[in-house]
Parts: sequence; C-alpha cells; structure tokens
Amino acid sequence: MPADQMPTIPSPPLRSDDAAPAALRLVGGTGKPLSASALDDWPDERLQALQVRPWDDPVLRRTGHDPRSVYVERFWLTVLGPSAVWLLRLLAREFDELGPHDDLQLDLEFTARRLGLQHRGGRQSTFIRTVDRCRMFDLAYFDDDAVLQVRRRVPPVPHQLYVRMPRELRSEIGLWTRTDSDAHFSVGEIRLLATCMLMLGNGLHESAERLVMMGLPPTAANEATAWAWAKHCVGPRSGRRVSR
Repeated sequence: MPADQMPTIPSPPLRSDDAAPAALRLVGGTGKPLSASALDDWPDERLQALQVRPWDDPVLRRTGHDPRSVYVERFWLTVLGPSAVWLLRLLAREFDELGPHDDLQLDLEFTARRLGLQHRGGRQSTFIRTVDRCRMFDLAYFDDDAVLQVRRRVPPVPHQLYVRMPRELRSEIGLWTRTDSDAHFSVGEIRLLATCMLMLGNGLHESAERLVMMGLPPTAANEATAWAWAKHCVGPRSGRRVSR
C-alpha cells in the first residue's frame, strides 16, 4: 500500500503525568521566594524535579572521601543507610559529566526508580526521605534559591558518630585517620605505587583505597592516585577521560 494511503493512527491522549521533561516544574529556580529549608516549607504536592548542584568544599578536597569509595561503604553506610549512600554515588557519577557551570536537573520519579525507591509525590515519599537523610548529616542542603547542594566528597565520620559504631569498625577506622607525618614513602614512591595500581586494572577510587589499606595516609593516597590518573589515563590532547 502506498505510504500516502496508509491509515493514520491517532495518538493516545496524554495523561497529566506524561508531560514532556521540559514541562516539569523544577523546585529550584522558581520565582517564588523560598527559605533554605525549602523542602520543609514547600506545599505537600507532587514534586517532580529538583535542581541539583555539586557542593565543592575546598577543605574536603584533601581530607574527604569520594562517595564511591570503600571508606564510605564501610563506615558511612552504617550511619546513612544504603539508600542515601547510593544516592550520593549516583549523583557523584552525574556530577562527573557536568560542565563547569552546569546544574543537574533531577527527575525525581525516574531517579527514585534507579535506586529501587518510590516517589509518588509529596514530602513523605521514600525518595524525599532519603534526600532528607543526606541533609540531616550535612551532606546536602538547600540554598536560598531552593537548589539542592550535594557534597562531592564525604567528610571523615565525625566523633559523635564514630563512638556509636560497632567496636570492630571503630578499630578499623583508625587506619583511615592517619596524617601525612605517618607516611614512610616519598611523594615519588607513592605516585609510582598509584601508577602500578592503575596499570593492574584497578579504577581511580579503588586504587586510592588500596594504597590506604597498605598503610598510606588518605591525603597522600588520593593526591598520588589523582596524579597518576591524569598522567597515564587521560587523553593528552583532547583532555577527555578514557574509559576505565
């Protein structure tokens, strides 16, 4: 049958929740003035999207841990719970793909499904409670424009939470609180070790964690692994990262 004689099939009517992404009302960036505790003040209606921005704390560039690291998995998991840890990990991956001045526009229902949670609107959904848990432990906050700022690096577990940990974790976490004065290797030797870890097929964060487990201080391990990654695993001309 010629194409111009093919019967046309009417499009099914759109439901109210089938709107295109461009029609989503962002909680962040609206013209309505909101306080820093925007989610608490927002009406109990269907929240469809959030504007999210990486929170880059200069202090934690040296002392913090990537949300995808073994440190967060071992020690913060018992504090935050699995949903909050996986949310931080997911956002860390998304932040890696952002441009220098870009924000992330997060579809809440889709993101909740990626984490095995539900978001059917309102502040009492399991996904929003997960966001609140990150805020509770100072890993995220709403700024005055109602943009959700989320830490790129997670701080060491504070003392008031450390004392509540099981005894086995308290003894192990001491290995991760070493200072640079504890190092018995030169900068060059640590960089060589980091390069070897990467060449053996370990990822960026796994290599740093393995160096720490060898007894190196976290700051030195993170800096050496970042140097080795930039030196050997990033395209020299394009400046783009290569696949792990």
